[in-house]
Amino acid sequence: MKRSRGKKREGMLVILVIFAAALLCATANAETTKPAVTRTTVTRTTNTTTPAPGSTFEVTLNLTGTGLQIGGVVETIPDGFAFVRTTHPENQTYTAGQKVVFGVVNETVIKYEVQAPSSEGAGATTGIFNGEWYNALTKAKGEIGSTSVSVRAGLGAAETPTPTSTPALSPPALVPGFEAVFAVTGLFTVAAVRLVFVQLKKKGGEARGRE
Repeated sequence: MKRSRGKKREGMLVILVIFAAALLCATANAETTKPAVTRTTVTRTTNTTTPAPGSTFEVTLNLTGTGLQIGGVVETIPDGFAFVRTTHPENQTYTAGQKVVFGVVNETVIKYEVQAPSSEGAGATTGIFNGEWYNALTKAKGEIGSTSVSVRAGLGAAETPTPTSTPALSPPALVPGFEAVFAVTGLFTVAAVRLVFVQLKKKGGEARGRE
């Protein structure tokens, strides 16, 4: 009987050891197989950093990482520079002063054109582009690194392009003070884009408060 009990205890001990080892292996595998955290990254490039006075140059925004399935990008164009046109859908583009707002629905690249100011006298006119993005699904937001361009006198003025008008739509009641809202297909998309404007409205209020 004693031998039988001893064997049972040994058997139980072996089972416990095997169970503990299996549990440790499962935990280790779970930790090593965790999905990598991907982040939204928006970068800006220009086809020139020294445009001629009055010339038009292209600005490209690249959305990488998880991308922006539904969200928005706000670009601030330097004073003296003018937004001309964009390849982005017109009903997802809104301009107000030096700010250009792009409603984003699964886009990975946004391109737009800007006209440089006419430079007078010696020296250069320097402008800095700034921007920010907002993800309506994850509520993540971030800044787009600044980009500096210099319009150098003496390079010769270019032909003045005809600006493409951007339609101004009525603002949603949810966000008073904005002059446009993107007409995006689908109720869910519209609701998500409205969230973008809520965030932009908050940012505008904070900026005015700091002033």
